[in-house]
Amino acid sequence: MIDYLTNIQQKLVLSKQFNVSKDNLRREKFENNYNLSEYESKCPYHQYKIRLIERKPLIIYIEQFLTQNEIKHLIQLADSLLKRSMIHDDKGGHSYDQYRTSTSAGLKRHQTPIVKCIEQRFAQFQGGIHLDRIEPLQIVKYTHDQQFKSHYDWFPQLDLLKSGGQRISTFFSYLQSNCSLGETEFLDIQFNEKLHKRFCDILICDEKSIYSGIRFRPIPGNTIFWFNIDEQGQVEYLTYHAGRPPSQNGHKIGLNTWIRQNRFSI
Repeated sequence: MIDYLTNIQQKLVLSKQFNVSKDNLRREKFENNYNLSEYESKCPYHQYKIRLIERKPLIIYIEQFLTQNEIKHLIQLADSLLKRSMIHDDKGGHSYDQYRTSTSAGLKRHQTPIVKCIEQRFAQFQGGIHLDRIEPLQIVKYTHDQQFKSHYDWFPQLDLLKSGGQRISTFFSYLQSNCSLGETEFLDIQFNEKLHKRFCDILICDEKSIYSGIRFRPIPGNTIFWFNIDEQGQVEYLTYHAGRPPSQNGHKIGLNTWIRQNRFSI
């Protein structure tokens, strides 16, 4: 596990393969929007930019990770399946709780050629891991009165580790938003003006920032990636985060992608 995390972090932070250089950290736009009918024969070669936000825990912001056509496809798949979100309870089961008031929809693994190509993109970002280590993709929708209060993505319940092991990392992708709020906040990573001011195009920077954790704006097509465990394989408490509610009459739709330590059977 230590070797795995060290190698992946070196690839993501140092390797030219991922275009992480001083020049490449600036924001750029891509116009990639592929014909979805071609995904059945071959996944597109997709370009994106990454920005290193934090080293511990490792948090990377990925710009243009999903295309407009891919986003439309995911939303269409989930539209009729959305229902009240559940949480993992202390008994290792699922339950409803006011802690999480969004609606969500789970997709089937490799449900369509487009879904499989998106899964492969997530896997390749982490060094080409096996697709069976990715939990089935989950679409989540928030209206102005819905949120997911502060929580960890890693599991404290031992029963949940029996199949697939721990959730070692998370991708949260923004699919759609028409709100001024709806940010993703890491509560225990204090906003530091010297370190974070250069990210104000993707972070909320206002008079509340110095009293808050870093808060990511919900920008469609972009993704936040982070490790839920540290280089020693221990759970990372600094990943404590929350999905804040959108502004009045607004909504946001996101994609949860969780990576397990081992192959995850469903």
